Amino acid sequence: MKLRLNKSCCDCGAYALKHLECSLLGLDVSLVDDEIIMGCRQKIGVDLWEAAHDPIFAEVMTRYVPSPWERFEVFDLEDD
Repeated sequence: MKLRLNKSCCDCGAYALKHLECSLLGLDVSLVDDEIIMGCRQKIGVDLWEAAHDPIFAEVMTRYVPSPWERFEVFDLEDD
């Protein structure tokens, strides 16, 4: 893996998703670097937009039931 990735400090989420993707697909993580991350961010955005407008996905989400381990409490980190 290259040193000093994410030089702009704005692509943490994109890097995290691409590292997970590489891990799940058995790809070399060194494929992810600053030269391609802007395109990765754009692809992630397009994928999310398409999923949000997919009628089948939208219909399935209307039947979503949270699992028992999911927490419903909201914690305000600003409170003392």
